Amino acid sequence: MRPCRILFACPQTLFDVSNGASLQCSVMLWALARAGVECMSIGGGIFDNPSGLARIPDLAEQIRANQGRDILVNTDYSAGKDRPIRHCFFTGFKSTVWQDMTLREAGKFLIEFIKVIRSFKPDLIIGYGCDPLCRSMWQEARLFGIPVAYLIVNGNHKNFRFPLHDILITDSQATSDFYRRVEHLKVEPYGICINPAAVVAQTKIDDFVTFINPSWAKGTSAVARLILMANKERPDIRFQIVETREKFVTALQALRNPGEPVGTAFRGQTFNNVAIRPATARVSEIYASTGVLLAPSFWYESWGRVATEAVMNGIPVLASDRGGLPEAVNGGGYNLPLPPSITEDSESWTVLPTEEEMRPWADRLYELYDNRAAWREKCLKAAEGLSPDVSAQRLLRILKPLLDRRAGDGPDFNIRGSVRFSEDPLPELQE
Repeated sequence: MRPCRILFACPQTLFDVSNGASLQCSVMLWALARAGVECMSIGGGIFDNPSGLARIPDLAEQIRANQGRDILVNTDYSAGKDRPIRHCFFTGFKSTVWQDMTLREAGKFLIEFIKVIRSFKPDLIIGYGCDPLCRSMWQEARLFGIPVAYLIVNGNHKNFRFPLHDILITDSQATSDFYRRVEHLKVEPYGICINPAAVVAQTKIDDFVTFINPSWAKGTSAVARLILMANKERPDIRFQIVETREKFVTALQALRNPGEPVGTAFRGQTFNNVAIRPATARVSEIYASTGVLLAPSFWYESWGRVATEAVMNGIPVLASDRGGLPEAVNGGGYNLPLPPSITEDSESWTVLPTEEEMRPWADRLYELYDNRAAWREKCLKAAEGLSPDVSAQRLLRILKPLLDRRAGDGPDFNIRGSVRFSEDPLPELQE
């Protein structure tokens, strides 16, 4: 019997290092391929943030060099020489911003999506996106008789009913519970997909307290207060801010004191022992220089992959208890409640918390930092339950009823869909 075939489809590229969903899906395909599934993807040059280009900084040059080709095919053999993952990259988006996509560009992407379906004949399509282009893609899958799984890895899909999807999947039990409670939807959790080889540092070069993505939603105001407290109480502790989407200085300039206007929190305030570094595709370099990871997210985190990446490196994590962060930490550190003044209202995220409010956090931070070597074994033990192979097997069990339909072998498959082709439109995909 032939292997099952799964196609991941989304206008956003899988190579966006600024987007957690892209990172999740990229490693998900890798883990599924390791499990014996034949995998392919189609995506385009849409990124959450310009920093997401860190993995393919020469993207514009590559597209110019292949002028006239709507699809570039890259074959990834990282899952094994006999288990290639083929990525079809659509070159037709002029902007990297999803909202800037034109109707003409969307139409061209849809045609390429249909070509990939026609040539690859998947048994299942996995993707995300609720805009008109994506809804057209899911409708096209239905015309081919192919089941569709929608991936939800945030709390932003409230009020959407997913009428074109056969199953909803997510990373955490917390997100599954959230959508069952709030939207009365059944969403199947399968775990996190992180490739340890891509994130685990081989050498240790320093012991910063690291904070990744200094945005309001990720807890910049809490981190700012912790830095100020440590500057006074523990001047031996150095901090590292990794600017994946936002700039630390920009966030600091907008913070305010309670009851005061934006920008009133810091007037001539000096932050000591702080290093700023840009986003990088080689995240292991970040963890090589990290002793403790801070993840005090204010908004709903479906998982919090940086927390799991740190735990995989034997690095203890100090995180909030929002969403799936407790599952991400998995005992490799502490999950603390946020101060009551920090609510789900984003207006509260711009207010600098007091020392009193952040005292429990500071005390735990000092404890983790002083005992980081002792925490290493606890973290590595916690990481054993966060293997991408375990998640892939769990996902395959969830998807089995759909995969067993073997939709790619359906009768008259070659003439299905809204566009007809006289021959295989993408012969280069056939090996």
